[in-house]
Amino acid sequence: MFEGFVLGVTTLSLYLGLVGAGQAFAGGFIIPHQTARGLGLSNALTAGIDDPSAVYYNPAALGEVQGDQVLVGGTYINVVNSVENSGRRAVNKHDDNFLASLFANYHIPRTDLTVGVGTYTPFGLATSYETEFTRFAALRSELKTLYVTPAISWHPSKLFSLGAGFSFVHSSAILSRSLCFAPPGVPDPVTGATGCLTPGGLFEGKVRITDSGDAFSYNLGVLVKPHENLKLGFSYRGRADLRFDHATGKFGGAFDSSTVRAKIRPVSLPPVVNVGLFWQINPAWGLEFVYEHVRWSEFQKVAATFSPAPIFLPFGVPVTSFNLPQEWTNTSVLRLGSFYRLYENLELRAGLGLDETPIPAKRLNPTIPGADILSLNAGLGYRWDKWMMDVAYMAVFYKNRRVSNLELEGIPATPFPHTGAPGRDKYETFNNFVSLTLGYRF
Repeated sequence: MFEGFVLGVTTLSLYLGLVGAGQAFAGGFIIPHQTARGLGLSNALTAGIDDPSAVYYNPAALGEVQGDQVLVGGTYINVVNSVENSGRRAVNKHDDNFLASLFANYHIPRTDLTVGVGTYTPFGLATSYETEFTRFAALRSELKTLYVTPAISWHPSKLFSLGAGFSFVHSSAILSRSLCFAPPGVPDPVTGATGCLTPGGLFEGKVRITDSGDAFSYNLGVLVKPHENLKLGFSYRGRADLRFDHATGKFGGAFDSSTVRAKIRPVSLPPVVNVGLFWQINPAWGLEFVYEHVRWSEFQKVAATFSPAPIFLPFGVPVTSFNLPQEWTNTSVLRLGSFYRLYENLELRAGLGLDETPIPAKRLNPTIPGADILSLNAGLGYRWDKWMMDVAYMAVFYKNRRVSNLELEGIPATPFPHTGAPGRDKYETFNNFVSLTLGYRF
């Protein structure tokens, strides 16, 4: 029975993950909420989690799940973001996204062990712009990830439990942008404009890089229960290095319209540390406070090398590589979530979160237009017999940012700046999350 249960859930996990792997972005390009209950509680679930999504939130808490359960969920994410410069406005066209997740657990009879499995998407991004003045910073950018994680929890005592999971990570990426090679003050022979001001000139090229890759990661968890109404949880999700060693680079415009091999510097998905304190105030009311630390400082640059090097036709010069510094910084996140059981089968939830942005002003660009975040969350859960249903909504308010940097000018990807984006850049972003999860207890 156990082998059949795990095989069936793992197969369904893989299927849902592959067909539902969507893309969006929150703080940096992390997507912290993986179930409707988590969304309703602003992801404040490190200590108080008691369903199979503990595989993701804290594997040590798998032993807290009542019975053997399966959760299947989906989240719709609406991204509204824009960048303005010199009275012009560019809007992200990739504004609708969908993510799927699946979690399940199984208590091994006559042991202190519980196993679980999950498929989820904790990192991703997708932006697409069609406006001329942003083309040297971003055309289409996309990162999809899919985690498949088996996990185990050991709970020898009512006072504490330990857990661990091992993740297989599948990813795919797209990066495209225009490149300007116009020498300062030299008019384009085709358009007559200087500094690549007019699209399609002799000095303007385009690059599009695509690839997929696999990686591995892990997560660890500890749950301590010093009192029947108090829990302290700790979780650590390890770093994953996404390797794109066999990418394809397609060049056009001022290039020789070639397709070449590309090798991208590994993209690091950062380690994440969560510490949570859960308090069951009374039988109907509980709340949790979570502190989260994300080591975004490990994401320092995006770089690619090309072989054979494409030729920039006007000058006959080979382009062997490009380098895009990121220089992100570590961030802290505060989350507070609370639930109230209004009736025996109906639970109301609410939460809020405060996220720092890892993106310094000098590196902010339309690819990932990040900012400090305030999120407001609400949701409810309903139980009948062995079935469960959770729904939730989150509004994500980004702080408006006004910066002066050279990102829209395409520096340092190309040796000469695009001169059509002078002055300060203004970034505005807002996200809507809507989530639904269905569950069944065996």
